Amino acid sequence: MRPFNIILLLLVVSGSVLVTGAEESRDDGREARAEAAHGEEENHDDDHEARAEAAHGEEAGHDDDHKARAETAHGEADHEGGAAAGVVELSAASIRAAGIRVTVLEPEVLPEFISAPGEIQLNQYRSAVVSPLIDAVVVRRLARLGDVVEAGQHLVTLSSLEVAAAQGELMIRATDWERVRKLGRESVSAKRYIEAEVAYQQARLRLLAYGLDEEQVGAIAGGNLKSALGEFDLHTPLAGTLVRDNFRVGERVEAGRSLFIVADEDHVWVEANLTPQQAEKTGIGMPAEINIAGDWHHGTVIQKHHLLDEQTRTILVRIALEPGEEDHHPGEFVQVAIALHGAGTETVLVAPEAALMQDGAGNWTVFVELEQGHFKQTRVSRGAAHRGKIPISGI
Repeated sequence: MRPFNIILLLLVVSGSVLVTGAEESRDDGREARAEAAHGEEENHDDDHEARAEAAHGEEAGHDDDHKARAETAHGEADHEGGAAAGVVELSAASIRAAGIRVTVLEPEVLPEFISAPGEIQLNQYRSAVVSPLIDAVVVRRLARLGDVVEAGQHLVTLSSLEVAAAQGELMIRATDWERVRKLGRESVSAKRYIEAEVAYQQARLRLLAYGLDEEQVGAIAGGNLKSALGEFDLHTPLAGTLVRDNFRVGERVEAGRSLFIVADEDHVWVEANLTPQQAEKTGIGMPAEINIAGDWHHGTVIQKHHLLDEQTRTILVRIALEPGEEDHHPGEFVQVAIALHGAGTETVLVAPEAALMQDGAGNWTVFVELEQGHFKQTRVSRGAAHRGKIPISGI
């Protein structure tokens, strides 16, 4: 397919044209009527004379070009060739003031891809919830939202009567087990020896089950309480950033209540819902691109659910964003484009996404430059957008 050398008026600036021209010319040819009606332009050539005569309803013989512009000034529709009628005429000064850019379209090969909505999520394999495993009262906060913490770091101090009872039980059992262990199996019966050891281990496991770590349990077993009886600290099981801390000092919290969420913000997922037909073409390891707030980021398909969601009738696909990306927030909605392997060999005419706009009937159009300063709105058929580019046809 040979290059299609056609001039296109970009919508990013054609929008400015339509807006800034609203005072004089909001639709096709309205600038000509305003100029003729108010006498703002000098009528030196035949083109201006034709517009002035058309505005005042005068009849005169003109060539085809002048007739077309006169008809445009009256807003008459001409749908020949599928194009929206009307030519916007702008002076060089107006074009510069509006920042209008004109570009030549060239045929390109666009990759075939699957487009779907998605949502940024925390990587569940690199995040954790810190919560008490028993009802307790918050005594003091040891970390705050946004803090970067290390694995095992203490985050909050709680107090519980059940923990106080378990701490006392451990100290008693630890003392008894230490005495029996020192006497040895030769001095005590086998039953007594086993009972002392089992009771000690059970007391230890009870405190571990309440959320205390090995360091705290070891200190209690050694009779070295570092805080008031019943107080204990919750710790984070992994390193990361505290992205949520939902509690207040003095608040009574129930077992299982999420106090902190710690996550590795360098590794996040994007979850996209695909139709069964789209999921059929998608495989693990396929490259993907994610549009986040207008910027494209690279990712890779890492997981695909095997079960169809009963409510949405879609299949969930997880995409891992490349580490180091910072322009993302969990819960943010994004647009996902998954490239299909070995697809996309057809040459198509491609326009910038900003160049397309819709007319009053909802048809997609572009502005084509007929000659210097003359732009005609032309209907086109469009494909799916990809990285700011859209395949079009109809020109």
